[in-house]
Amino acid sequence: MLVFLLSLVGAGLVALLIHWYLGTVSRLEDIPGPPVPSFLVGNIEELDRAPMGTKMILWAKQYGQTYRFEALFFDPRGVNHVLQGKNYVRPGSDRMVLELFFGKGLFWAEGEEHRRMRKSLGPAFTLKSVQEVSHVIFDLAYNLKRQYEDMLDAQEDGVLDIAPNLHMLALDAICMTMFMHNVSASKGRIPSLLHEITNSPTDYFTILVETLASIEFGIIAEDVWAGKGAGMHAKVLDALARHENTVGKHISKEEAVAQECIYELARNPGIQKQLRTELMDFQSRHGRFPNFEDLMSWSALPYLEAVTRETLRTKAVLREIGRVAVEDDIIPLHFPISTTGAKEVRVKAGQVIHVSLRDGINSDTAIWGPDTAHFRPERWLEEDALPPAVNMLHAQGHMYTFGDGQKVCPGRTFAIAELKIVVSILICNFHFGDTGCLIDFYLRGGNTVKPVIRGREAEGVQMPLIVSPL
Repeated sequence: MLVFLLSLVGAGLVALLIHWYLGTVSRLEDIPGPPVPSFLVGNIEELDRAPMGTKMILWAKQYGQTYRFEALFFDPRGVNHVLQGKNYVRPGSDRMVLELFFGKGLFWAEGEEHRRMRKSLGPAFTLKSVQEVSHVIFDLAYNLKRQYEDMLDAQEDGVLDIAPNLHMLALDAICMTMFMHNVSASKGRIPSLLHEITNSPTDYFTILVETLASIEFGIIAEDVWAGKGAGMHAKVLDALARHENTVGKHISKEEAVAQECIYELARNPGIQKQLRTELMDFQSRHGRFPNFEDLMSWSALPYLEAVTRETLRTKAVLREIGRVAVEDDIIPLHFPISTTGAKEVRVKAGQVIHVSLRDGINSDTAIWGPDTAHFRPERWLEEDALPPAVNMLHAQGHMYTFGDGQKVCPGRTFAIAELKIVVSILICNFHFGDTGCLIDFYLRGGNTVKPVIRGREAEGVQMPLIVSPL
């Protein structure tokens, strides 16, 4: 074990040095940026310590849509060039860690190997495949409804922390539909390890715990391939069985944004009421709850679609996407560099590029307008409500929440279906209210954005809301 831990620490230090080296191959002296407090890690530490909606937004106001943070873009033309082109791959340090802990799977691969693996897994994530397993998500959502009812114990209302239950639902939805395994019902260490990951900062302790979790998932995988866990439709296993040469050890995880959607509905009771009214009216007209086709249809439930899109725009669980240039390149820009007026950036091979999502291209006032910080689903329904600049965003739905290009998230349809099913069932059965606690969102363990109570950060991830049964 000691040798393993020393190897782990050594590999981490190597990854950190590679990350520093690649990011400083090109200094980009002509591009403005914030002062660098650390020669070794740059601005990473101060960014990780700051809640979402603070550092990057302030830097963007001061330095523009392109500034030096290694190199950070949310210029729409530059983002399209980086994410859709073949010259930009995952940073070497990221790939090394992925290979060390998860093997040479889809999330490690690049180029032709990545395209071959993605083609193999594609059938597991089509709209038809997601529909075939959607009954599992419906069952999990109704089970969550019963959990909330039991927690309230016939009270008129109560304060519930919605974060852990929704997190486990998201994990079970993936594992049960894709790998025939019910994590919450198992006796393994996955739930406790996930709790440690969720409440940890992004550091080497997180990497260690994630490694232990990957070992546990490996045990699960062995059971699955041995035929245990029958009765659930394993879409990923189906796809891999048809392309056995592409089997990898990496098990992806999708982080649900349902909790942040419900949080915004609790803060905006008018939006919550309008969504509930649309869903109840549908039930009155059709005599049943919306099925999968209804929930995924804009025409059937337009306000649900608008709430979903606004959630995905404002609540991306990734802070940024990292890429590194394979060859020297010139990146075109729409917005000029604030100090020089240049509308292009010259980068050398090895230059690290960050595409800012949550506090960048998904929320830039120059693209989305002055009300971009407001959760306003109506922008997706009102005629001409979206500024013309939004059309420059080539990603599906004009949002980069799931990335873009060859490495766009394969589970996009699954994640959207899960969000719509869970939110619709909960909103039709409960009213959610704001407790008055100030919630901040930080990049926590697992490299995703998670909620904590301001002033009570040491208590870990939580999102308390007032929940009242209808």
